[in-house]
Amino acid sequence: MTTWVPVAHALLVETARSYNRTTTYKELTDLVQTRSGIRTKMLIGHWSGRLLEAVAVRSADAGEPPLTSLCVHQDGTVGEGYRSAPKSVESNPESDVDDLAAAHRLLCYRRYATDLPADGGVPTLTQKVAATRSKRTKDTERRRAVCSVHFMELSATGVCPECD
Repeated sequence: MTTWVPVAHALLVETARSYNRTTTYKELTDLVQTRSGIRTKMLIGHWSGRLLEAVAVRSADAGEPPLTSLCVHQDGTVGEGYRSAPKSVESNPESDVDDLAAAHRLLCYRRYATDLPADGGVPTLTQKVAATRSKRTKDTERRRAVCSVHFMELSATGVCPECD
């Protein structure tokens, strides 16, 4: 693990050099093993969290932005474990973990990105998380009112056919 931490740290800094770029656990762990020359047959889930926690400690101790916010699952989320990871910046424990990670990624891009927009950029969710939230919002908008007596969806007129 001690050999992998500086490699993972360097890879996350490399990721932060491109605005809105992230890496997945799989991509990061594959590259860490390749670049270090040390491989494991353990499943990623058994050691990737410990690796990222060690990188988070290193980053926090150095006063760096939370680089581990750049590492996401295949579905684009950082996962609940991110909330408890050591950070050099204050975090609102009440905020959504992916919104929190987006704000922290922006700090990384502002420090390392070579292609940061002139306005300094904005916190951005991963494409997959943004798409999921957009779909959820659309599904919510499509729902019609329901009769409080018969629990049936009301027609376009807003009248329950059973209450008529």
